Amino acid sequence: MSVTLSRRTGPTARAAALCAAVALAATACTSGSAEPEAEGGGDWSPVTVEHAHGSTEITSEPERIVTVGWSDEAALLELGIVPVGMAASTYAGDEEGYLPWDLEKIEELGGEKPELINTDDGLPVEEIAALEPDLILGVQSGMEENEYEQLSGVAPTIAYLDQPWMTPWQDEVRTIGEAVGRTDEAEKAVADTEEYLDGLVEEHPEFTDATFAAGTLMPESGELGFYINGDPRNALLEQMGLTPAPFLEDVEAEENAFYGTMSQENAEDIDADVLVMWFNSEEEQKSLEDSAVFGEVEAVKNGGFIGYTDRAASMAISSPNPLSIPWVMDDVAEDLSAAVEGEA
Repeated sequence: MSVTLSRRTGPTARAAALCAAVALAATACTSGSAEPEAEGGGDWSPVTVEHAHGSTEITSEPERIVTVGWSDEAALLELGIVPVGMAASTYAGDEEGYLPWDLEKIEELGGEKPELINTDDGLPVEEIAALEPDLILGVQSGMEENEYEQLSGVAPTIAYLDQPWMTPWQDEVRTIGEAVGRTDEAEKAVADTEEYLDGLVEEHPEFTDATFAAGTLMPESGELGFYINGDPRNALLEQMGLTPAPFLEDVEAEENAFYGTMSQENAEDIDADVLVMWFNSEEEQKSLEDSAVFGEVEAVKNGGFIGYTDRAASMAISSPNPLSIPWVMDDVAEDLSAAVEGEA
């Protein structure tokens, strides 16, 4: 089944809970129309944040923040702070590179749109430095150690916590909350988002005991790519009550990769009840669906296959956060329910 999602957006959905250049105002980070205030009425206590490349001490309240992780800007926005610069989403953003849930929140906060930074070929240190940041966030990134060292010469920098691109969204929010002195707000954002997801699970008891696999078609090799344990997509589907399919235990990923590959010739090994796949285009999806071996996959034969070509929806799930989760998951839950029931 090919799916085009409608959106449920706005402050009401967030309250129920859950990859861009523009001139900047004189005030760098805004919360509404005023300067952001750290907890304690503006008092600041130094904090030290541990991450994959060491530890970072933040000795004063950050006022000019640049985000280079996939969804770090969304976590920061949810805490009421608009960054001065953020990674452009050249895959899923609008013509400039902004993601819709970010734009909604920036408008809600009354802030200026951040300067966009193209990180597709690595982190442009000079471009980031030109924004004069006093904090650089790459919590949901693949920031390499040499990039971390260069950026640390510009401002305190926080890299991913353990594995590249695989920081759980809850840890991402809490880490960013700690770095900007808004731990209470971070805990509330996590709790509200998890409450929203719990509500979806309660609405769909059919998810219990159903198995899933999430993946994509590798356009250059034609292999099937499947996300592995710890990948944010899998973690989100598990939080919905689904269980990873047994065959995923045999899918091997290269070091620091968030997916492993399988030849289409071995597609019969896919033993998931629900198969969720993302495609760059409808043509790409059709090329796989026209494959005779893919048509023999149990989930495909049994109405348990969901194919997504909407790039914004793909990004919302690929790098989930308190803004993107309620933006997309109502519709995803309905698609998953249909797949579990064999009606996708």
